[in-house]
Amino acid sequence: KTKIQANKQPSHLKIMKEKKSFSTSLSLVVVAVVVAVSAFFFSSGETPAIEGFKTDPNTGFSFPLTNDFQMAGKKLQLLGMGTRKKLVLNVYSVALYGSKPVTKALAKKSDGQSNCDTIMESKGTKAATLTMNLGLNAEKMAEALTNIDGVDQPVKDKFGEMILTGIDGRLKSGESMTLEWKAPSTVGVTARGKMIGDVKDKSLHDGLLKAYLGAKSVSPGLKQSIEDTTAIAY
Repeated sequence: KTKIQANKQPSHLKIMKEKKSFSTSLSLVVVAVVVAVSAFFFSSGETPAIEGFKTDPNTGFSFPLTNDFQMAGKKLQLLGMGTRKKLVLNVYSVALYGSKPVTKALAKKSDGQSNCDTIMESKGTKAATLTMNLGLNAEKMAEALTNIDGVDQPVKDKFGEMILTGIDGRLKSGESMTLEWKAPSTVGVTARGKMIGDVKDKSLHDGLLKAYLGAKSVSPGLKQSIEDTTAIAY
């Protein structure tokens, strides 16, 4: 009888297959660990600390403790940070900065005055960095930033058109814009690091700041962060 023998793989091919299988398994384990760690931090509201930065736990975006701005000036100090939410969606992170006159006013304020009121009354320059978590088109951003009571319609139209033209389409996730306040009446805007213009109007200046720091803040988390004096070192 003829004996039929199964073909045996050469030993070197078998070793190569075993190495490849081990490498693939190891890669899957590493990916699983990374995903698990990330999920832990974000689901628990904690994010890995980065020296010299504070991180929004809702989006994972980090902001430096001091920052330079095109109109508001250099070395502004982080005053607080929060999230702009729409229903259950985290639309963007917002970080508010203040110049030395602002931080000095906060250090000298009376016990009965809130930090947010002190910031709004201070004559020092302020700036807010808005970093998109969700992509947002220029029309929506212009509509949101001009929805301010007490501002004349022609001023709203001018400010809105400036935002529409400057953003030119859509701010993608991870892209930023800034709002910059220069007393007594100028509001400047940048998008993707470029200055897109400014408008001089007292009601717009005060109303836009109040939209973030007033009683009906679009980001209650930002207000809470600012009022939490333990988070601010003047």
